[in-house]
Amino acid sequence: MQKKNIVVLGAGFGGLRVAMVAANNLRQLKLLEKYEVVLIDRTDCHLFTPLLYRLAAAPESQPQCTYDTTSLTKNFPIRFLQNEVASLDLMNGDVHLKTGEEIKADFLVIALGSETNYFGIQGLKENSLQLKSAEQALAIRSALNTVFAGEGEKKIIVGGAGANGIELAAEIKLWADIAMRQNEKLKVSIALMEATPSVLPGLDPRVQATAAKRLAMLGVDVMTNGKIVGVAPKEISLDGGKKIPFDLFVWTGGIKTPDMLTRLPVEKEPHGKPMAKPDMECLPATPDLKLYPMVYGLGDSVCFMNPKTGRPVPAVARAAINQGGVAGHNLIEEIKKAEIPNYVPQPETYVPQDYPYVIPIGNVWAVAKIGSFVFSGWPAWAFAKIIEINYLLSIMSFKEAMRAWGKMG
Repeated sequence: MQKKNIVVLGAGFGGLRVAMVAANNLRQLKLLEKYEVVLIDRTDCHLFTPLLYRLAAAPESQPQCTYDTTSLTKNFPIRFLQNEVASLDLMNGDVHLKTGEEIKADFLVIALGSETNYFGIQGLKENSLQLKSAEQALAIRSALNTVFAGEGEKKIIVGGAGANGIELAAEIKLWADIAMRQNEKLKVSIALMEATPSVLPGLDPRVQATAAKRLAMLGVDVMTNGKIVGVAPKEISLDGGKKIPFDLFVWTGGIKTPDMLTRLPVEKEPHGKPMAKPDMECLPATPDLKLYPMVYGLGDSVCFMNPKTGRPVPAVARAAINQGGVAGHNLIEEIKKAEIPNYVPQPETYVPQDYPYVIPIGNVWAVAKIGSFVFSGWPAWAFAKIIEINYLLSIMSFKEAMRAWGKMG
């Protein structure tokens, strides 16, 4: 008998969560002979993105932030395919892969994450490094080694003063200080460039102020209201005509939905990002369209509007994980309805939360917000470590999680 496929695209925070929830429920329902969970990702590793900045710029260590997907799913009835999605045919339920393989999806979960957004700025992609993968983090690390091995005045610029940009700039500054102590002929300046009036745009003003003060204390030059209009090999052009030279430029200034997803025949927000409903389902773009698979979307791949604020839910790991749990539960409820006579589904809805967050800013120091409480320093850094171990415990055994946590540094 041909099995029906639950196809999950992307093995990030949300994708891994929904695959594990669905597979575990199918096992408990004794439906593994009729349904299969297929998890597809272009790499063979699950990436713990909050540590990318340290992989890129922590001089004393290279923390582990990737975990073999096959090992993580070994105790679950999940078929993992390392492959890249070429296109999606939602009318017929076909997932076309770059290798030419075709997978039929009866249930489809889109969790492909996001791509770097260059905002159409001329020369930006070609003349900057990015921080979206472990490979890119190691490329930044190699470039920093080259800069710090030189002599004379060097200028490193990080574009974008969101959490990633701040974490990276602070870590680079600490490494630069070490390099200058070891090499008296080297002088390095670190600048953080932001197009808006403040760092961490959109976050609590108290967090913004605390982060700005910490960056100033470390010696990171923060340049706000700096809209980039072009980037040449060693020079940034700002709106208004000002030119800023650099020796190394890292862009962390924005993300966008993968282009392939903006072409799907589903409901979208004005910028082309697929919309997800409270049950995490993506609906056809028009009432006359009939999608073959049930389509769920989560994480950075989709837009979910917070009904309380009227704004999209931030692209944070905890939101993707929670959305993955909701999508996994709801697709299993659909399967129960199909397999159990007279079963009445009990769907869940995703309710956005005021998620706690923490932003490390160099040398066991961070700023964090839990509810209305903002705190900083070592306690906030310790909070970040607690978040790390809690997540690891959700995807691996206690022994494996503790071993991995120790390697995070």
